[in-house]
Amino acid sequence: MESIIEKYNNLQKQILSDFALKWKAEKCKTTFRDDVKKFYGFEKEFGWNILLNSFYVIDDTEYAKKSFVKFDLQGPSRHDDIGERYLRLYGVLNAFYQQKLAIDNLLEIHKIDNKREISSSLNDSSIIELRNKIGAHSTNFRSIKEDSEHKFDVFEISRPDLQFDKVKLSRNQNHFEDYNLFNDIKVFDKEVEQILSIIIGKTIKNLFKNKGKIFERYSLINKEKDGALVFRDIIINIIQE
Repeated sequence: MESIIEKYNNLQKQILSDFALKWKAEKCKTTFRDDVKKFYGFEKEFGWNILLNSFYVIDDTEYAKKSFVKFDLQGPSRHDDIGERYLRLYGVLNAFYQQKLAIDNLLEIHKIDNKREISSSLNDSSIIELRNKIGAHSTNFRSIKEDSEHKFDVFEISRPDLQFDKVKLSRNQNHFEDYNLFNDIKVFDKEVEQILSIIIGKTIKNLFKNKGKIFERYSLINKEKDGALVFRDIIINIIQE
């Protein structure tokens, strides 16, 4: 089943695919990348490379996230192996970070207003904070607290907790932090969905003036993002109290 993030990403790919199918090399005096630059309004031709990379990275990281949600830290093999849990934890945290970078690139090439403020919602998310603490800087995390006694903090994963698919960190061997990965994933995904909606919304407005099949698909995905159930052309709005 496609996630909302995948649906937004596939819609982006569809826009580029439709353009590529209509592009005729024999009728153009410029290169494909140059025409893509003009089509989207990118500053440089390399915007096409960044765009494609973002599509692929979002796809790849969604695969990683889905596997984690389905099989947790233990993995599909269900072996009682602590090394497998470390690998899956480090791997999924890196997947979130790579997806964040892909989103940052899309914000940049599409010239989204307030891109720094929008990106900060991902930078400040609990899942990215966790990645920074144990997936990148467990030995020298420099965002220190008032009770820190050194110029950086050190973090360790509680191995006994990890053995039971739980994530608890010790900071400087005497402060403890608990993380609920599945809740943190949901929060992160909601932020990504909102940002992709903004990016694609600007693209569709500029290219299609909010008309046509692409805009209709975009509107349906937005409704799903906001909690509606969509089956073909049937929309059921869920009232949340």
